[in-house]
Amino acid sequence: MSKYYNYFLLFNCLFTFGQQKINITNEARYELTFKEYKNQKPEFLKNTFILLFNEKESFLKNMSLYVRDSLVDNGKIKKTGDSQKDFPVFSKYVPDLPYIIYKKENTITFSNEIPFSGEYQYTETIDFKWKITKESKTINGIKCIKATTTKWSRNWIAFYSPKHPMPYGPYKFYGLPGLIFEVYDDAQDYTFTLYKFKNRVAKNLLMHNYPKAKKVTKKQYEKARKVASVKPSTIIIEGYPTINKKIDKYSIDKEKNYNPVELTD
Repeated sequence: MSKYYNYFLLFNCLFTFGQQKINITNEARYELTFKEYKNQKPEFLKNTFILLFNEKESFLKNMSLYVRDSLVDNGKIKKTGDSQKDFPVFSKYVPDLPYIIYKKENTITFSNEIPFSGEYQYTETIDFKWKITKESKTINGIKCIKATTTKWSRNWIAFYSPKHPMPYGPYKFYGLPGLIFEVYDDAQDYTFTLYKFKNRVAKNLLMHNYPKAKKVTKKQYEKARKVASVKPSTIIIEGYPTINKKIDKYSIDKEKNYNPVELTD
């Protein structure tokens, strides 16, 4: 059933590219293992993300979208306008978590596509109130220091590297005196682990974002997500009762089992 979601995302956002240029000095790649419930039974899924940054700003994106954009920019894949031809090519790059997160100083800009609704964007500032401990462990051969915080009704444990004095990390995490190599909640619903880091200097690197994103508050974004999950087929699909029922059932079940990173604000 997720193919219907993929189909919607593909033809409503993946062929429209907003552009943003940033200068970068480093690249980090993270693997996310997260818990999703199906029929009240946990199932672990994986996604990967790329984090590009300099000393003042960072840009995080799902690797599937990043690879797709790179192939488009290099002319290796092209949109033909024929959905039957385009779908097999571009559907390979539709991720479970298509959000894009841009950080500059202490401001976070979150952009995402809500299936059957549209593109949305909101900004926020977050104070994580990290508590740095004396504990440490080695990750990928690098000694990392343990830090903890409570945010979004979850208790988080992070390990950062003092040898990499950049205050960034996966998702919205930031503010430690070193790059976050690993961060997870104590229920282990979400675990982000760095699997690759390198120095990468590039000027005016072209990054694609959501060009039609409606600027809203975080509360408005969450409301739009909930509205779209109730009976999404009525929003965009008419004349296909069998597909409609399947989409609606899938959406309702997905909402019942909804287990986001952020349980609360």
